[in-house]
Amino acid sequence: MKKIFLVLLSFLVFSQSFASYTAVKYSTTEIEAANSLASRWIINNNKDNPEKYNLKDFVLRQEIAAVSRWVAWLPKKSFCEGIFSDVSAVKPNTWACLSIEPLVDKGLITKNSEFRPEHNITKAETLWMLIRSIGFDYSFDPKNPKSWQEQIVDYAFSKWVIKSKFTDYNTYATRGWVFMIADTTIKKDEEIKIKEKIEKWIYSDVIIY
Repeated sequence: MKKIFLVLLSFLVFSQSFASYTAVKYSTTEIEAANSLASRWIINNNKDNPEKYNLKDFVLRQEIAAVSRWVAWLPKKSFCEGIFSDVSAVKPNTWACLSIEPLVDKGLITKNSEFRPEHNITKAETLWMLIRSIGFDYSFDPKNPKSWQEQIVDYAFSKWVIKSKFTDYNTYATRGWVFMIADTTIKKDEEIKIKEKIEKWIYSDVIIY
């Protein structure tokens, strides 16, 4: 989906403070996902030097907010209302507020006292924001004995947003993990669109001679 393409390109711009991970061995799946996105011109192509993908860097809450805004096709706000006490027109930086507040206005995130923009975001929190922004009709079921983390993971798995379930809900999300989710989601979305086109053609009332 094109909106996710733009999302990831913007995401890379916001993530320029990298630590050195020269000794880290990246998983084949992460590298394949990054290369797949690079082949679509979504991210810079570092196929010959995967370390430059910085796959093990953690993702900040403000970065996922920017990603979510793009996914949801929400425009930036023209001014900051100061919905969160720790997010203003100038802090933590000038772009964050204009990307975060539209998510509140659209009901994609809850209006709390703080947003914690520069805190690392967990895998479960990332899924929650992306699932809502992508447009899936998901809502937390308070009557379900499962935690909100387990519910969102179950839902994401049922929609093929993730290939397998996980239980380390509070583990911080890395770029490599986000790339894998994005790549899987894009491919699944393409499959759905192709299936819809075929079904539309098969059941069309228009007869082609």
